[in-house]
Amino acid sequence: MMLLVLVALTGCQSTLNHQAARQCDPALPMTLTCAELVDYLNSQNHGLVGWCCTSTSMHVRLPNGLSQRLTGNIACQAPQYFRLTAHNVIATADIGSNASRCWFYTRPGEPAVLTWKHEDTPLLTKLPEGVPYIDPNWLMLVLGVKPLDTSDYTLSRAPGSSQELWLTAIEDAPEGRSMRRVIKVDTVRGVIREHALYDSEANPLVRAELSQHRACQGHLIPHHVRLLFPQMDSEMVLKFDGPQTNPNLPDELWRLPDNNVQVVDLGEVIRHRMSVAGNSPNATRVRLQAPQFDPPVQSAMSPSTSSAFDGPATTDAAIEEPDWDQPISYSQPRNTPTAAPLQAQPVRRGFWPWTRRRSM
Repeated sequence: MMLLVLVALTGCQSTLNHQAARQCDPALPMTLTCAELVDYLNSQNHGLVGWCCTSTSMHVRLPNGLSQRLTGNIACQAPQYFRLTAHNVIATADIGSNASRCWFYTRPGEPAVLTWKHEDTPLLTKLPEGVPYIDPNWLMLVLGVKPLDTSDYTLSRAPGSSQELWLTAIEDAPEGRSMRRVIKVDTVRGVIREHALYDSEANPLVRAELSQHRACQGHLIPHHVRLLFPQMDSEMVLKFDGPQTNPNLPDELWRLPDNNVQVVDLGEVIRHRMSVAGNSPNATRVRLQAPQFDPPVQSAMSPSTSSAFDGPATTDAAIEEPDWDQPISYSQPRNTPTAAPLQAQPVRRGFWPWTRRRSM
């Protein structure tokens, strides 16, 4: 009997110790000011101007339930340079940004490289079929190569009992509307859990969920990034194995892909269609037609090596978004009558050309 009691007490003590081990002090207090939080986050990647990874896996979930798994390379460099190339047996993807333009190319699919100027990025919401909403300035923040500016943000607590602090910034967009950027910081682990970008009507354009933060040559880089495109019911998951920080990257890396295909300037196409429709901010979404094409140029990727140690990952539990009751108050010119509520837009299909099944 005494032996059973000792065993029971030992088991109870083991359980208590296990529960105590799971309790830990948060890395950050909830009483931080906006400036203190921004300084803390910037210190995690102080001196980081770029990184690359030649062992990148990419999983794309499509609206029709299909998915594609690809492998390839990723590289980014301040202030606005980005390149992701991935492929498998049947598919190829090339997404990038240089000093002036972004681009998107997939195969199989339409035989064209879709490109647009940085300032035309907000116009992408007017495409009926859509392309990934690639905002190079926002993407640099997600990848950690652009420091945060305290003057851009206001600080608030997440709704409910969540141990999160949110940084919110408002930025101007075309047609008198504004956009909202939200950075969600997990104070328990002391890392950014999510970046989100909303339009002036509080509709999410793109969200980036970050996890598996690990130190790489003195910098903290998330090794798991989940990009969600809610309006197109699609998502892209990126996993990085051994990123290298501050590498020497060739200039050729930031050139448009040379795939012997047409180059379509989406900004010019959208503006032309809007002018035909009367230049209304609420004009019908345009459809692409072939414009005049510029000759493409060549591109390349660069190898890399790195070392990192693992760390805890965030959970999959999502926090409910705040109820944005009103559009941003200064998203319309003064003395402008309040517009009627926008009608719900159907989910846009065709984010990736692989969504269309091939006939046998």
